[in-house]
Amino acid sequence: MKKMKPVLAGEWKLIGTNPDLGGLGTPKQQCVDHHVFRAEDGQWHLWGCIRGTRFGRLLYHWKSKRLYEENWEQTGECFFPLARAGESIDAPWHEHWIQSPFFVKADGQYYMFYGGHATGYDMNYRPIAFEDLSGGKCDSACQICLMTSPDGIVWTRHEDEKGFSRLFTGPGETRDPCLIKVGNLWHMYYAGNHSEEGQLIAATYLRTSEDLLHWSNYKVVAYDPRFTTIRWCFECPHVVEREGYYYLFITKDYASKETLVYRSCDPTDFGIGAEAAEDHFVCKIAVGAPEIIIDANRDEYITSNHDLAGGTRLCPLKWEEE
Repeated sequence: MKKMKPVLAGEWKLIGTNPDLGGLGTPKQQCVDHHVFRAEDGQWHLWGCIRGTRFGRLLYHWKSKRLYEENWEQTGECFFPLARAGESIDAPWHEHWIQSPFFVKADGQYYMFYGGHATGYDMNYRPIAFEDLSGGKCDSACQICLMTSPDGIVWTRHEDEKGFSRLFTGPGETRDPCLIKVGNLWHMYYAGNHSEEGQLIAATYLRTSEDLLHWSNYKVVAYDPRFTTIRWCFECPHVVEREGYYYLFITKDYASKETLVYRSCDPTDFGIGAEAAEDHFVCKIAVGAPEIIIDANRDEYITSNHDLAGGTRLCPLKWEEE
């Protein structure tokens, strides 16, 4: 086992330029959470959340034959929340929300996990009221949803017994999934918030699954009160394993390129509370909402949305031994 730290190792390339959305576009639209993967066509695909459109939030698709290349092709393909699938019903901000995709391939099938946002129903499909989360309540029942594909190109929404695309809801502003497989068990990390003694806590949560469909109850795996002053400042978790240790990347702020990195030999515990979090803290890295991609040559790259109005950028990444 070696203790490492991630280091930016090259120049940024703008791969996903802020797209032309036609009548849905606005001067204020921004590119935020995203994911890059390779599909059966051999091309690299970028799906990212665009916020500030006339619709609200949607997912947009870029593609490229080469990974480290400027200005990937804007495909014009979008995903919108689907009300009949239980996504973003009567969102309290009067916007439609779909966000934060993450892709994995397992048993010959592609899975896209994404945020379906507030639904108007709890996990048992009972109607609930939307409350102001700043008051410490977490009954918005935001959710993680699923689409599947045989090739990573044509996608179909998952449907549960009610026809909803959700896998689970909560706690609070559930969003930003990231998956890794540890042994035979899939680990899904995501952002959210819960209440403790009337105080709203922003944290990183974990659920596990053997089949990518049925998920355990959530567990808090990271909470650092030195940085989690508001519910939006401890988000976009991304976890990788290197040299026997697991590394958790958490975005504190997009625009200032402030992402926190924590390390643990246990993928279920990156420090809960200021003292424990300090013991796991490695460094800050100048990115926003990062994803780490490995190409066919085993070279590593890291993405970032620190330039929100510009789009998604990509930079070579290396690991240095401490």
